[in-house]
Amino acid sequence: MKNIEETYFIYIADVFCPWCYAFAPIMKKLAAENPDIPVHVLGGNLISRPMTLAEDAAQSPGLVEFWHEVEHTSGRSLAGAINAVETGREVRLYSPGADEILAVLKRMVPGHELDQLFELEEMFYGQGRDMFTDTALAEIAAHWGIEPGHFASALDEPGALAATERNLEMAAELMGEITSYPSVLLVRGDKYDAVSRGFVHYETVADRLAYAMRDLGVPLEESAFCSRHNGCSLRRN
Repeated sequence: MKNIEETYFIYIADVFCPWCYAFAPIMKKLAAENPDIPVHVLGGNLISRPMTLAEDAAQSPGLVEFWHEVEHTSGRSLAGAINAVETGREVRLYSPGADEILAVLKRMVPGHELDQLFELEEMFYGQGRDMFTDTALAEIAAHWGIEPGHFASALDEPGALAATERNLEMAAELMGEITSYPSVLLVRGDKYDAVSRGFVHYETVADRLAYAMRDLGVPLEESAFCSRHNGCSLRRN
């Protein structure tokens, strides 16, 4: 492939999007099969104001049933988050807050942003934990070889919030009028091809990537969408 140094993936995913968690093994495989193509991760803004999981579940009847639907469609368990709802566990949700954790990790330990995103997704959907507690933040820091106090200080710096806001603006601009998580874009210079808009299975992603690499391009599907309590390319309705 020509100009490999100018080629990269942009992966847009929200830590609290169940379809993104379900898509993580597919994205991991895509990255592993294309080791010469860097992956740049941008967070989402599905939960734009702080709330608890209990509040979210109360506002969204059928949330657990929908998550079971995601499990059935994708084959990936969301047991941690489901258990947290069913047992009334106190878990805080806030997408920009999770994006800020990711932005700081990307700056302090560069070159691992996909795995850093996966860790945050796993903490919520896999383990049903609140990533904003001091214990969780210290655990995240230690995993990446960062002194917990240093990590906490970095999260409080104005630059961390500014970086988060820039990333959210960039993600929104790239997705356009239709917010669709997860989204995978193949970028070559000023050419952007949509490899995935919303959850799709690996075979579809691989086919779209093959077409994009042949310079045929893959247009964005205007019918695709994703919300926290609905489907992406594979819809509930």
